Formats: sequence, C-alpha cells, structure tokens
Amino acid sequence: MRSTATELDPKVRTFALTGVFALTEPDHGSDIARGLATSVRRVGNEWVINGAKRWIGGADTADVLAVFARDEANGQVKAFLVPREAAGVRLTKIYGKTALRMMQNADIVLDGVRVDESARLGSINSFRDVAELLRRMRSDVAWIACGVQAGAYEAALRYTGRRVQFGRPVAGFQLVQEKLARMLANLTASLGIAVRLTQLQDRGIYRDEDSALAKMATSLHMRETVALAHEVVGGNGITLETDVARFHADAEAVYSYEGTHEINALVVGRSVTGLSAFTR
Repeated sequence: MRSTATELDPKVRTFALTGVFALTEPDHGSDIARGLATSVRRVGNEWVINGAKRWIGGADTADVLAVFARDEANGQVKAFLVPREAAGVRLTKIYGKTALRMMQNADIVLDGVRVDESARLGSINSFRDVAELLRRMRSDVAWIACGVQAGAYEAALRYTGRRVQFGRPVAGFQLVQEKLARMLANLTASLGIAVRLTQLQDRGIYRDEDSALAKMATSLHMRETVALAHEVVGGNGITLETDVARFHADAEAVYSYEGTHEINALVVGRSVTGLSAFTR
C-alpha cells in the first residue's frame, strides 16, 4: 500500500477506498489518551501491531482500518492503514445493540499484524495529533444530535396531531403544546450552536473547547428532546411505528460517543479556568 495521502484522497472522496477510525479499545474509552494499550514496534521496514479495538463502526466492510497504536520505542501514538483482510486481523460483529442498529460495529483483534512503513500515517506522531482529529469529529456529532432532535420533534408533532383523546387531537392540549415548544426550543438552540461552530471552522478556527461545548450542549438538548417526544406520544412511543422509540434509543448512543458529557465538560472547563481537572 505505497500511497501518499494526496493519492488516497480522491479515492476516499469517491468511495473507491473506504476506511474506519479504530481508536476505542475494550478497556479504554474516556482514558484512551493515556490508556491506549494497542502496541506497535518497528522491525526493519515493517511495523508489527498487537492489540484490540472495540465499537468500530463499519469495520466489516471497510477496505482499511485506521489503527492507532502506541510505539514501544518512545511511547507515542502512531496510526496505520491496515487492510481489513491482513493476516492477524480478526473481526467480530457486536450483536444485541439497542441503539444505532443501522451501523454494524465490530470488535477487532490484531495479532502480530505486519504493515509496511508506507502504511503509516505520517502526520500522526502523538496523541496531540489524534486530538486534532477528534476536535473535528465532535463537530459532526453536534450535527447528528440536531438531526435526532429534528426527527423526534417531527414524529411527535405528527403523532399528536392525529391522536384523538377526549374528543380532540392531543396536540390541542396545553401541556402537550408546552412540551412541543420546549422540543422546538432545544432544536433551535442546538442548530444555532452547530451553525456557529461550522462558521468558525469554515474560517479555519478549530478549538477543542468549541467542539467539546457544541457536542456537550447539543447532546444535552437532544436527551431532553427525545424524552419529551416519548412523553407526548405516551405508551405508543415504545413501538417502532411512531419512530419516537428509535430516536430515543439512538440518542443515548450519540450522547456517549466522541467524548462523554463529563469529558467534554472538562475540556470546556479547562479552557475557561486555565486549570485542568483531568486525573493524572
């Protein structure tokens, strides 16, 4: 796989080459910066990778796995494009999920996987470089949180408009309208945050605290919005027919990934106080 980033970019954009981000591990999520356990060592012009990854979405169909591993020589994190069918790679689908069921997640075991030096992503030489990627990915999740809210709000509005109780649609009840108004307020606020973040990034301004704040705030709004949707739909909200149950379940997954609420809050807190509250 002797290809430069410039050569690979057109293939990625046209989906001629597909890849996945393999960072999270079975025992390390929020503490991945210091806890990343997958190791790599250089042997001649090759790198040998050993370890495991978990919750890797789309891994079973990707051409390559962007695997992050800690260099045994200096303890720094590096990244490698590992062919999905390389010797020593074992993938197992994760079953029994209650959220984001459309995405196929996998556990990955890397047992003595060998890749050429050309497969190493030369711009990743420490976790600081990985954090640069996460800064951009959290921005995407803020938009996903907006989408989940929009879907839940529209589903709730549609249902309450046709559900008749006590001789009239429940959408005409004061308490239901109050909940619908709060849902719309949450969605509008989230869209404002996401749009402003995108405007800043279009100007080349990428800051950890901005992405973390956006992900944290939109996810909090999302959690309340889907709960309110379930409230106004009532018992029928646990069925797939109304769509509300799906948004309710998916929201919990979105709330947790790309940094939990607590981790993102600490990133923001560090920025506003100048003091880090992360454990060492």
